[in-house]
Parts: sequence; structure tokens; C-alpha cells
Amino acid sequence: MKEDDAILLAEDSEDDLALMRHAFRRAGIRNPAQDVRHGRDAINYLQALGPYANRERYPLPCVIITDIKMPYNGMTFLEWLRDKPEFHRVPKLVLSSSGLEVDRDRAAELGACAYFVKPTDIQALVEVVTTIDEDWISNHCPLPKKS
Repeated sequence: MKEDDAILLAEDSEDDLALMRHAFRRAGIRNPAQDVRHGRDAINYLQALGPYANRERYPLPCVIITDIKMPYNGMTFLEWLRDKPEFHRVPKLVLSSSGLEVDRDRAAELGACAYFVKPTDIQALVEVVTTIDEDWISNHCPLPKKS
């Protein structure tokens, strides 16, 4: 694995993370997903602080997917990312239960490339994850084809 093959998932719900991992498998995404449960943990991960100091174990991501409704929320995390030029080229995607236009607008202002509302069933989530793969993951962190 190259350092920039990983996807960072910032999501506080263990259930939602389990569903995301299942959807990633069903969509055929082979990139490793690193998960954090808190916006502050996401920042620590990106700065290689504390338990995330080992870059081989916690590589820099090629795509960031964040929820906005979590401790030290996703909007605060996006705001922090906006002020860090070293992460400007990393696509930042929001996957949230909120479909509010104000949340979509604020996420876009803070640099989110796309905003997805979490679907309520697994097949719809697989479709969202497939779209994320086609539009973002495959373009920004493609893995070599299996032989």
C-alpha cells in the first residue's frame, strides 16, 4: 500500500461505520479505510499525533469522508482543513444524516467537494458509495488492477 491509498472516515456511530465498511466491500472498494470517531481525532490523525504517529499504520488519506453530526463536529473539522494548504488537494466529502440546505451550503463554503445524505437502507448506501468511488476514490487514489 502506498502512503496515499487510504480513505479517512470520520464518523462517530459504530453502526454507521459498520454499514460503510459493508458498503465499501459491496461496491468493490479495495482502498483501506481508516476510521476516527471524533473531529479532534481526525485532526490528530492528519497531524500524526498521539496514537496516529505511525504513518505506516496510519497513512495520509487520498480522500476524506466526514459526518457533520459528531463530537468536535464535521464542520469544525472542515474549517480546520480549509486553513491547511497541505490538505487542499485532498477531496473532502460529507456523508451526513442532515439534508438541510444550510448544512450543504456551509460544507461547500468550508471546502467540501460533495455532500451526500446517508440513506436509510443498505442498497442505497452501496449506490452512494459506488458514486463516491467513481467520482472521487478512483480518480484520486486508484489502486492497481488485480491480475
